[in-house]
Amino acid sequence: MVSTSLTLYDVTVPLFRRGMQTLKHILEKGEAYAKENGISTNEMVNWRLAEDMKPLTFQIQTASNTSKNTCARVAKIDLGSLDDNEETLEDLYKRIDTTLAILDDVEANHKAAFEDKETVEVVLPLRSGDRKFTGQSYVQTFAVPNFYFHVTTAYAILRNHGVPVGKMDYLGA
Repeated sequence: MVSTSLTLYDVTVPLFRRGMQTLKHILEKGEAYAKENGISTNEMVNWRLAEDMKPLTFQIQTASNTSKNTCARVAKIDLGSLDDNEETLEDLYKRIDTTLAILDDVEANHKAAFEDKETVEVVLPLRSGDRKFTGQSYVQTFAVPNFYFHVTTAYAILRNHGVPVGKMDYLGA
């Protein structure tokens, strides 16, 4: 009999990998659009959806951090830290590739660390104070929604500035 239950690994790492690949794909389309239209890619990485929202660089950094930190917090593994110092399109591509490499490492070497972590305490440090979750509630109510918020916002920023991205660019092949 085949098991059909999903693990915390199943609902994080593969989804994060796909989302990071989507970010790379839409950035490539953004780069092509910028070059075709004489727009500086340095300008592009600072695009915002609204003036009071964070720029494209922040959206990609936060999607990256969310994927890495979710794995570290839930599986209780050390994945190091990433500096949020990206300023160019090349920096953002490198950040995405680094994140994908981290997710590959998690898959290859730490997949078992996600087992039986549904009820483990996950502490999210916030400026307003620590917020505590179980592994399952953290993944379901914070990490995955937060990840997709930032991936979707990056897509919306590019779309809003004229980049010809559509639903299939977001969903992938």
